[in-house]
Amino acid sequence: MTTPVYFISDVHLTLDNGDWERARRRRLFRFFDMIRESGGTLFIVGDFFDFWFEYKRVIPRRYCDVISQFYKLREADIDIHYILGNHDFWTNDFLSDQLGIHVYPSDTNVDIDGLRVYLSHGDGLLMKDTGYRLMRKILRSRICIFLYQWLHPDLGMALAQFASRLSRKYNHDDETKDAKFDELSRYAKSRWEEGIDVVVMGHYHLNRLKSDHNGKSFLCLGDWISHYTYGKLSHGRLTIETWPA
Repeated sequence: MTTPVYFISDVHLTLDNGDWERARRRRLFRFFDMIRESGGTLFIVGDFFDFWFEYKRVIPRRYCDVISQFYKLREADIDIHYILGNHDFWTNDFLSDQLGIHVYPSDTNVDIDGLRVYLSHGDGLLMKDTGYRLMRKILRSRICIFLYQWLHPDLGMALAQFASRLSRKYNHDDETKDAKFDELSRYAKSRWEEGIDVVVMGHYHLNRLKSDHNGKSFLCLGDWISHYTYGKLSHGRLTIETWPA
């Protein structure tokens, strides 16, 4: 795998066209420019889109500029790997067949610079997430996807925007963030014990990097809503950085 390897998650690009959204995209596209210049590999660890649903012949037009950026990365021989999150898991074959993106429906292991890396969006890992895990099963079921695709795209997109606004009212970076990170760290440690060297995770909007005395690492990627952070793995060294520096 070509290095350096960049990791981002929880960009939550919306279907809106306001000033804030346009400014975020300009910032993101400058980050993509940097990756094209440096070379390497890009991993998107879930929730890149606030909503993504592929109808048979329709994709959201508000993401045309983003799709163009993916094309530019691929033309520059940047490999893109996409671990689906809880906001963008309804994919068909557009990302993989038309854009050449490696799409993973769930967690995956990869080898980078001799390190065994475990990548997970992270949703549903906390003990208290029992109800969410059940809801996720329902939403990702074939029958749910089949029924949703029969909605007119305008209605389907409007419902998705409404659901996303409700979801964003939940503050991930609240007073329980330390407890969450401790629980997630215990999960990462269990992966280390199975032979994993690096655990990379999104979803919780926590921008933190933890390492142990054996050189094992656990990275929570933060987000591109308030933190604008990303992970970078180069020459066997994992860092968390902010864009722009």
